[in-house]
Amino acid sequence: MKKILITRSITKSKKLGEYLIKNNHEIFCERLFKVKKIIPDTSLIDQKINLIITSSNALHVLKSQKIHYDSKIFCVGSITAQRIIQMGYKNVFFPKKNSAIELYRMICKTLSPQTIYYFHGEKIAYNFKIKLCQKNFEVRDFLSYKTAEIIKFSNKFLNFINDNVFDEVLIFSNNSLEIFYKQCLKNNLVDYFNLLTLIF
Repeated sequence: MKKILITRSITKSKKLGEYLIKNNHEIFCERLFKVKKIIPDTSLIDQKINLIITSSNALHVLKSQKIHYDSKIFCVGSITAQRIIQMGYKNVFFPKKNSAIELYRMICKTLSPQTIYYFHGEKIAYNFKIKLCQKNFEVRDFLSYKTAEIIKFSNKFLNFINDNVFDEVLIFSNNSLEIFYKQCLKNNLVDYFNLLTLIF
């Protein structure tokens, strides 16, 4: 039985965790940051727009802004896309390969240059605003969430690794990888995780 570390909260890892447990894996969830939602300073009630959501952390924008269900929504991954579809949105686009560059290409192929709304976090790995403005899009971008990284690994996690060795570690973003590595350094765990498989 493989032991797998999921670097997300139990709540956000529910479906993935259930799938892994069903397939005879033991899981441990360790959250690396907290998310603070920010309501964008704009009013889009019942407007049919084009928008980019690069993280599930920004999905609250759809509800708080009451954006029209026929809007075209572009997102990086299939899991975020599924959640948006479950919310009732009809025109959801995402690339086959989970990649910001592939999403950028998809937007350029799907839309002629026009206004597009971009809801993102404080840290941006791939700046859609810069890239799309170069293609003559008008990009209106809004900070929709901030992250606060953990100060230290939980005692539960540190106690667990005293008696257990993980086979795989699931990392979900560049930001998560940086926080994870920083905490490993603080706790002298770099060698512990050095031989493990990191799935990014």
